[in-house]
Parts: sequence; structure tokens; C-alpha cells
Amino acid sequence: MVGAGDRFFKLIKWLLVLVIIGVIALAVAPLNLYYDQVSKHIRPVSLNDISGSMVKGSAGELKYMSLPMGEAEWLLYPSSYDAVGGKVKLKDNHYDMTFQLGQVRAASALIKQVRGYLDWQVFAPFVQIRYGELSGYASIDLQDVVFEQDSGLQRMSGEITLKDFKMLKPAPKDLGEIKLTFNTEKQGVIVGQFSSDSNVLAVSGTLYVQPRRWQLNVDLVPKAGHFELDAVLSSVGQARRGGGRRLNLAGFY
Repeated sequence: MVGAGDRFFKLIKWLLVLVIIGVIALAVAPLNLYYDQVSKHIRPVSLNDISGSMVKGSAGELKYMSLPMGEAEWLLYPSSYDAVGGKVKLKDNHYDMTFQLGQVRAASALIKQVRGYLDWQVFAPFVQIRYGELSGYASIDLQDVVFEQDSGLQRMSGEITLKDFKMLKPAPKDLGEIKLTFNTEKQGVIVGQFSSDSNVLAVSGTLYVQPRRWQLNVDLVPKAGHFELDAVLSSVGQARRGGGRRLNLAGFY
């Protein structure tokens, strides 16, 4: 005869098998079939034009807090009992970014690496250049990015390099490369240092990122003989004693 204990353990075994089958079925089933149930757990992110599954799929549009972020692709897997790892890619006409996820939870995220590029057109509206035309792109190479929902960025290292940076109008000029190098001074305090190898534009300054706030202090000083660049930068920031422009900005995120 089969004892009550044996029947109980067999029941547990079959329940586990059913749970595993259910998880696999959910993972490979088309995400658009149950997106309404999933969407409340991934806010403030929303997806449209979904194809594929929760494990491997894509969306024609991803929004973050109603801000369009372009197309999205993902390949996800459990990295612990309460976290997800994998890869997420965002792309649009002006950027292409890949995020290597370490452990993403409801209230925190460890991103192992962020790589990609942002076209100059992404930055142009914030720089507010009224005269002339610039071009280029920012190469992104960041590591060990830690974000917490309550306190914001906690840790980050790596570089953002403005490459192929050129003035197109009023006169063509190669502006060299501008680099922003990030280091974490302590938990929650991230410092980015600006540097430049340009022969026509000196760039120096610091970007401070602290819990839920940031501060930018940058000097842009055209070198002697490059008066056209002086004119192009005349609407950026404030006039700096000794020449050039100074950006002093701060805000919250």
C-alpha cells in the first residue's frame, strides 16, 4: 500500500511539475496575449506593437513616463529568485543603446554595461545654439550602473565621448573629441570630469550626480583665432570672464 506520506510527496512533485510547465508556457507564449496583466508591474515603462514573448521579444515603441524611447528588443532570464537579467536594446533614428542587465528588481537595478551612441541631434535642443551648425555623436561606454528607485543613481563608471565633432556652419572646423569620464566617489555621489583634445576648443568642468539631483559646471573656451566658434557659442550659457562661455546648470531627476 502507498502511505499517506508517499501520496503527499507525489502530489508536491506533480504540483512542481505543473508550476514549471506553467512558467515555461508563460515565458514562450506571445506577450501581447497577457500584456494587460504584466503592464502594471513594469510601470512607468509601457510597450506598444509587441511581438515575441516575455523572454525574447520586441516592441515597436517603448515609452518611459510617457516619453517615447524608440524601438525595443529584449532577451531576459531569471538572475535570482526575485530579479531579472539579460539584454535590452533601444534604438531610434538618433541613437542605438544596449543595456547588459545584471539584476533588475522592482525597486533597484544593476546594469553591468551600457554601450551605444547618441547622435548630436539628441543634445542640440538642450545646447540652444541659435547661429551656426554642429554635428557629431556621443559614444557611450558605461559600467557598473546601480540605480535605486528611492534614491536614484548609486554607482557608475565609464566614459561618454563626443566623437567626429565638427562645426559645419559658418565655416567647417574639426572640434576634436570631448570626453566625460565618470567615477563614483562614494555611494550615491558620482563625479564626471570633462576633458578635450581639441585644437580649437578648450573644454573643462564637472558633472555632479547626487541622490535625485545633478549639477553641471562647464567652461567652453574657443582658442585664439577661431572667432567663428565664438559666434556659434554666443547663445550657450553665460559669458565667462577671460573669454568663452560657462554653463552652470542644476536640476532634479
